[in-house]
Amino acid sequence: MSTRTRTTALPAAGPRPLARGLVAAGGAAVLALGLGACGGTAGDEDGASVEDVQEAEVDAQAGTDDEGAQYAYDGPYDAGFADQQDSLVGEQVTVSAAVETVLDDTSFTVAGDDSGVDPLLVVDAGSSAAVEPDAEVDVTGTVQLSFALAGVEEELGVDLEDELYAEWEGENYLVASAVDVGVEGG
Repeated sequence: MSTRTRTTALPAAGPRPLARGLVAAGGAAVLALGLGACGGTAGDEDGASVEDVQEAEVDAQAGTDDEGAQYAYDGPYDAGFADQQDSLVGEQVTVSAAVETVLDDTSFTVAGDDSGVDPLLVVDAGSSAAVEPDAEVDVTGTVQLSFALAGVEEELGVDLEDELYAEWEGENYLVASAVDVGVEGG
């Protein structure tokens, strides 16, 4: 009896069809496991949608108040704030700082940190009487472009002393909606 051996020539390049099928099946299994793992981080399992997670990330970078109002910036008055201040014009922000100078019952300045940030004028039209130099404050308000004494007086319905505000003409400033005095770590 003779035994025949059958040989099959393999293609010169590339895996065999069976091996291709196994690789494809393995890849599909890995993909399915990977997608399944993602479901726990941003899915609807606990009632949290992808949008909820994205909004939470924005809130962590910016800030929200107790009523859920969102701020474009919430942090110390430092070089980080100063660098992005022009892009924050018209936006609601909260800055933490030490009061540098009280100009009058309407306005005060906050000092920058040790990075050389120039003071920032805060126009409050009401609760500035409660602040004192060196007091730590959280100021919530809207960043304004280019202080103009006559415009601010008209907008806020106040009469400001020209001499006190001359150096602030043309500078960005903050119109406060709330001033929290005596906060920690301003």
